Amino acid sequence: MNSVTTIPTRLLSAVQAGERLGVNETTVRELWNAGELKCVHIGRGRKVSDAEISRYIAEHEQFAPAT
Repeated sequence: MNSVTTIPTRLLSAVQAGERLGVNETTVRELWNAGELKCVHIGRGRKVSDAEISRYIAEHEQFAPAT
C-alpha cells in the first residue's frame, strides 16, 4: 500500500500574499492572470498557498553583487 504524506498548507488571499511578497494585491492578481503564480479557485474567489508563494520567491530570487 502506498502512503502519501500531505503537508498542511495555508491559503492566502491576494492581500495576504501581497504582504508576504511585499507588493500590492493588484500585483498578485496580475501574477495570477499571467499564470506566474498558481492559485486555487474557491467559489468566486482565488487563494494562493504559502507553498506556492515560497516557490515563486525561490524561482525569482537573484544574487546581486555589491557594486
